[in-house]
Amino acid sequence: MTLVFAPHIPEPWHRDICEAPHVRRWLDNATRAFDLGRVTIRDAVRFGERIGFVFLEAEAALDGQSIPRFAFLRGDSVAILVVLHQKDSPSQVLLTCEPRLPVAKAAHLSLPAGMIDDGTVQSAALRELSEETGIELTPSADDLRYLTEITLSPGGCDERLTLYALDLSLPPEESARLENRHTGLAAEHEHITLKLLPLDAIPALSEPDAKLLLAYHLYKASQTG
Repeated sequence: MTLVFAPHIPEPWHRDICEAPHVRRWLDNATRAFDLGRVTIRDAVRFGERIGFVFLEAEAALDGQSIPRFAFLRGDSVAILVVLHQKDSPSQVLLTCEPRLPVAKAAHLSLPAGMIDDGTVQSAALRELSEETGIELTPSADDLRYLTEITLSPGGCDERLTLYALDLSLPPEESARLENRHTGLAAEHEHITLKLLPLDAIPALSEPDAKLLLAYHLYKASQTG
């Protein structure tokens, strides 16, 4: 396998790209799975000091047959279905609402979620929960209920998503304070508004986020199983 870089990519970036965890993992997996020849890093994007999105072209074959050449690497992600329980009231789910440029939507409802940069999947989930919701409780990894791990768009992207559920019992006044709370990291240009929705209203959403809908059905199945 030969790794080369497009001329416009700064040379100081080359080592950082090669050492980025999601790039290393893809190269290791692709080398084991395919006859891998020349791999060209066509473009890359930094998020602060971290290498983020990477677009590459690869000469790859399986059993002597060439396979599609392009891949968009962004790394793995995690999302949490946060279910709020109150006595004598229907369960609610805590969602994030934020602008999403790739789907050209100014207000996209989804789960608290983020990329797995370092550490474990569980630690990434708890970090994103804190950053995106501002919930003052400090749940542990043991409080997370594993739902599934899936690939989202294997025809073009490397991303694998791990889904968790988290059940929380909050006083009504504390739950009410979450509605329309503004959160997110300014340094990452996040503009998040929290929304509360009855749990069983999720299937009726117009164009629901895929991970939200899947998490809902897996959560409900786990309750009746």
